[in-house]
Amino acid sequence: KVYRREKARQIWDQIVAGAWRNGEPGIVFMDTINGGNPLAALGTIEATNPCGEQPLPPYGACNLGSMNLAAYVEAPFTASARLDVASLVADVATAVRMLDNVIDYNYYSVPQARKSNLRHRPVGLGVMGFQDALYKQRLAYSSSEAMEFADSSMEAISYFAIQASSDLAVERGRYNSFEGSLWSRGILPIDSIAILRRERGDQYLQMDETQRLDWDAVREKVRTQGMRNSNV
Repeated sequence: KVYRREKARQIWDQIVAGAWRNGEPGIVFMDTINGGNPLAALGTIEATNPCGEQPLPPYGACNLGSMNLAAYVEAPFTASARLDVASLVADVATAVRMLDNVIDYNYYSVPQARKSNLRHRPVGLGVMGFQDALYKQRLAYSSSEAMEFADSSMEAISYFAIQASSDLAVERGRYNSFEGSLWSRGILPIDSIAILRRERGDQYLQMDETQRLDWDAVREKVRTQGMRNSNV
């Protein structure tokens, strides 16, 4: 047992060192994925694609898009440089609408993928230009300020994307498998950290859980209006 424990520790050290040095291998934790899986009522996710950016049920395929954060930095290279949140709100809504359109206009070479996408309508909105956004704010990539910017900017994009999808549900209808999902129970992606903490224990999770936006309002909106997309 001691040997196995030591061997496991050595392997883990190599994995962490490789990820820090080269960005590889990518690491995902299945308890994290399933704890925050909006489609949990349909079954457990057992695998994901190599990047792990959007874990989905079998045959799930998401349309991916990115917000260029560098384009939303106001007063770049000055002491007052910051994220232009007002512009971000409108553009995130446009991006979610466009990604939802792709689901209907897309070509599916596998019929199971088409069936899954039309039922769940998953999309994935991420970011690009993160380092450039830091540069425009004169923030070092490894600084605590950069970590804060990563947390606050992604919270904002998630917040606005969820709102946009919920508004689309009013306009175009909810995705077919909404009932029974985490969304329908008022559980949002930002709540997955609390779920993980309960399952793993406080001593195994050290994470900033600051919430800067009115998530209760979005939670009620989603519960009432529904979601157009199972994932955003």
